[in-house]
Amino acid sequence: MYDILWDKETGGILLTESKSEVIRGEIRPVFFEELDLLGFNRHWSYAQVEEPLLWATPGRRYFYRGELVAEAKGGGFFENPEIEFHEKNLHLQPVKVKTMLAKNSLLLEGLVQQAIESIWDTYKKYRPKVDAAAVAFSGGKDSLVLLDLVQRALSPGEFVVIFSDTTMEISATYDALEKARQRWKHLYFYTARAEKDAQTTWREFGPPSRVHRWCCTVHKSVPTLLCLRELVGKPSVKALVFDGVRWEESLMRQKYSLVSEGSKHNTQINASPLLNWSSGEIFLYLFKRNIFFNRAYRYGLVRVGCAVCPLSSKWTNQITWLVFRNEVDKFLAILRDYARQKNVSENEIEKFIKEREWRVRAGGRDMDTGGTGVLETGGKKTVTFFIRRPREEWVEWAKTLGSLVREGDGRGRIENGSVGYPFRIKRHDEGVEVSLRNIDRADRFFLSHLRAAANKAAYCNHCRSCEVECPTGALQINDTVKIAEDHCIHCAACLTFVEKGCLAAKSLAISRGGRGLKGLNRYQTFGMRKAWLEEYFRDPEKWWYENSLGNRQFEAMRVWLREAEIVTGTRITLLGERLREWGTENPLTWAVIWTNLARNSILVDWYLHNVPWDSSYLKEELVEFLDENLAKRSRENAITTLVGLLRDTPLGGELGLGIVQTKGKLTTITKRGWESVPALAVLYSLYRYAERVGRHGFSLSELLNGAPEGPHALFGLSRDRLAGMLRAISSRWERWLSVELVRDLDNIYLDQSRSSIEVLELGG
Repeated sequence: MYDILWDKETGGILLTESKSEVIRGEIRPVFFEELDLLGFNRHWSYAQVEEPLLWATPGRRYFYRGELVAEAKGGGFFENPEIEFHEKNLHLQPVKVKTMLAKNSLLLEGLVQQAIESIWDTYKKYRPKVDAAAVAFSGGKDSLVLLDLVQRALSPGEFVVIFSDTTMEISATYDALEKARQRWKHLYFYTARAEKDAQTTWREFGPPSRVHRWCCTVHKSVPTLLCLRELVGKPSVKALVFDGVRWEESLMRQKYSLVSEGSKHNTQINASPLLNWSSGEIFLYLFKRNIFFNRAYRYGLVRVGCAVCPLSSKWTNQITWLVFRNEVDKFLAILRDYARQKNVSENEIEKFIKEREWRVRAGGRDMDTGGTGVLETGGKKTVTFFIRRPREEWVEWAKTLGSLVREGDGRGRIENGSVGYPFRIKRHDEGVEVSLRNIDRADRFFLSHLRAAANKAAYCNHCRSCEVECPTGALQINDTVKIAEDHCIHCAACLTFVEKGCLAAKSLAISRGGRGLKGLNRYQTFGMRKAWLEEYFRDPEKWWYENSLGNRQFEAMRVWLREAEIVTGTRITLLGERLREWGTENPLTWAVIWTNLARNSILVDWYLHNVPWDSSYLKEELVEFLDENLAKRSRENAITTLVGLLRDTPLGGELGLGIVQTKGKLTTITKRGWESVPALAVLYSLYRYAERVGRHGFSLSELLNGAPEGPHALFGLSRDRLAGMLRAISSRWERWLSVELVRDLDNIYLDQSRSSIEVLELGG
């Protein structure tokens, strides 16, 4: 990706390898349709031409030949923006597109050839491993460039083009699809569509939100895989999918790889040849190849997507509302109904929608679920699930847990490994009661799968998202769920692909936290601060009666010091002395603190277990995500505390455990993960985990699949990264750790005679 400069001669842009005075952020060409829509024609004169007239940058800033000439402010659903003019009475001349392209031809052609080679190399490598190759086509600028590049690299018979019709599309996208069919008549186009339209699923799942983006799976990736399955005639399909994902589009996408296996679905390999392209390069390519624009861009959309989306900006909402009112209104009607369910007054509903308050929905708290739900009770040896108003038969989903042996009406057992779990089903007017014995012999994985099966029986609405995860085709979902026992290998892929085992359950259930969230007021709304820890370390004895903190800040810091295991009472611990020697500039100090807080802080524990890695949430969304039994003020104070901890210590920005960004009134927390974790921090976390579970031997898979602590849960280390670090640690400190990471073995062994505190003696 090259940097970009303004080109005053052409009124366009210029690719450059220089790093000085470049344009920052995504840029886009501006056409007369947008200017007319927003009323620029009352202040400026310009012709209604095909070429762009000027350019826009982030912040809705308009530039003409390198000069800032106007800015748009405000706007959204039901509201037009205000335009602040820095230059009035302008007469705009169109961009000299041909000259601009000539100036950029050399650098652009190099970028294009790299992309074409990447596409061919990826196809050549993965084609023997997959059943089909496809281009994911959305009708937007990125997918248009992607499609043109792929058809230049591959022959028509080597791939298909799949358009996922979400039924939330704007009319301009359907127009773009038809134009694409006409331009590339030699390609094979297919449309994938979920059996239920989006209006139906919005009501069944609840409106999509930034927390619950079920819509992308249900209406995009799943229909694509089902379509490919039909095309190749197999009950399960392994697919190579080329997509138009780009790093520039979001902070989270900066961690994406050019090729990723299983990142979206177990059966899908994603290739992103445009990953390092900028929006400027995308538009230059469209101009160069004379490829049509989705007309929505000509009205000012930055990205073309669904008519109403929880991730869209107020600017996007305003454009779609003005231009594509018919497509927007049917979803706004659902949002109005949702607002009423939340007891929003009629005269506040438009504000609720315009301010996008609906997009922070974190569960089924205000949804009409028809009474469906799951209640779990039991003791040490038994567990009982009360499944109220189930939508599917529990016994069908139980087939995924192991071999099912029926022993009469409502009775049987599940054989999993060497253990049998007898079950009994009682039917009531409002649902079913399922009881299982021998639960004391189950590991936490089986218990988790058991809960997922109960959720699926309760909430399943036949979206088929779990069906595409099945590697054997044993799971078939049409009007009802059917699992072929002779084909099911009990891999649990259908039970573990998403939290709670079911997209509908995840969207409609109510989060109640991990260990319980009582006592959050102990933090006084203050997170630990690096400066406070520095002050404490300067004189741990004197700090207790002489410090710079206010009363509430002091009480909060006492709690943080205790939960970080730096103090006991008012005395510094042996661990605290070690951290004091290392100091607050040492990342290892903060790794140890974070590891200990995960054990002792209910707030950090909740964050680690409820906010997934590689995710980004608004502060308000995390407030909604907390336990509904807490008063909203308590939830707001808790998240304020968490934000403070991440923002005012290296834990957040430097370590990547929670990057806090504030823009205007909005605060975003991005849980990216720590990419350069010190080896000693990993070893310490392993010994802490061993002390928690009471054993010094466990598997890599255990650490990656729901372990409450350990390097993945604490720092977000991936399987490959963690496996590599474990090998390096075992080589460096072989008496402390040994591993078996070959073929089907992924065992980790620690020295039972050593403790976590002793790990810290190895260095700093």
